[in-house]
Amino acid sequence: MIDQVLTLVVNRLNGHLAGQFRTSEEIVNLSPLTDVEGKPADNIRNKLAFFITNIAQDQMPRGVRGGRGSSLGQVNSVSPVHLDIYVMLAAAHDPDKYVEGLKQLSMALRFFQAQPVMTPQNTPELPTGLEQLSFEISNLKVEEMGQMWGNLGGRYVPSVMFKMRFVTIDAGVVTGIAPVIRSPQRSAEPAEGGR
Repeated sequence: MIDQVLTLVVNRLNGHLAGQFRTSEEIVNLSPLTDVEGKPADNIRNKLAFFITNIAQDQMPRGVRGGRGSSLGQVNSVSPVHLDIYVMLAAAHDPDKYVEGLKQLSMALRFFQAQPVMTPQNTPELPTGLEQLSFEISNLKVEEMGQMWGNLGGRYVPSVMFKMRFVTIDAGVVTGIAPVIRSPQRSAEPAEGGR
């Protein structure tokens, strides 16, 4: 579900930016800033990169109802896992395109300000089972920011980190567990009544 949610956000964000900048090109790519060897990723050059920086379990999700009931043959009281997914939106532009990158980042921030919460009503493409997805800016102290960019293996570029709340992984989607089917075993003794 994480891949579906992030792809949805990037698609919606690209739609917003395409209208603002009157372009058919994708401005945002779902991609880290560097490849596996630590080199700058080609697909985000002079674009906005949208990528995960951390995934954490939300121990106290807001507005969540109690556990599920169970019945014979069903999964017993499996509670969904509520995740906080920290994502970074970064302007990975060459020096001569720096100002353009800042414009794109500013316009992307307007998108999240205008729609800080996605629900099935305002975002019909939300994956099934996801009732709400919210975004809030996650502020980092200078030391934390330095450490994060060191861990990301790159130099700082203009960026903002968001906490996405209510991304839920729900094993309760499994409605029942079927018994294992085994091949019949032959008995050494004939059954009563002699067959």
